[in-house]
This record gives sequence, structure tokens and C-alpha cells, in this order.
Amino acid sequence: MAKQATLSTNIDFELKEALSLFCKRRGLKIQSVVEDAIREQLEDEMDLSSYHERKNEGEISLSMALKKIKK
Repeated sequence: MAKQATLSTNIDFELKEALSLFCKRRGLKIQSVVEDAIREQLEDEMDLSSYHERKNEGEISLSMALKKIKK
């Protein structure tokens, strides 16, 4: 089991109520929903960073890609 850490933050009351209702209706735990949201945000930021680093790279043709794969 992964080590656990406590995260405490203040959020808008209505947002908290919406989250609680969302989780209750779907049988989810708030902790799991928050962890998933944070994880997805971090992954999105890494993907976006990778995109910006590589967006100006030249494209290669399909035949060139296939040659590289066959090596």
C-alpha cells in the first residue's frame, strides 16, 4: 500500500456540496475523486509540456516510420 499524506485545503462551499452529492449518487469516495482529478491534471500538464517541446519537429513519412520500426 502506498504511503498516505494529509492534504487540507479550503474550497467553495457549493463546490464541496456538489462534490459530496456527486460522490454519494455514484457510490464514490471523495478522496478517490480528488486523487483522480489531481492525477489527471498532472498528467495533462506533462502531456502539454511534451507537446510544446516537440510541436516544431519535422514530420516523417509513413514509409520512413515503417523503416525505423523494422530496424
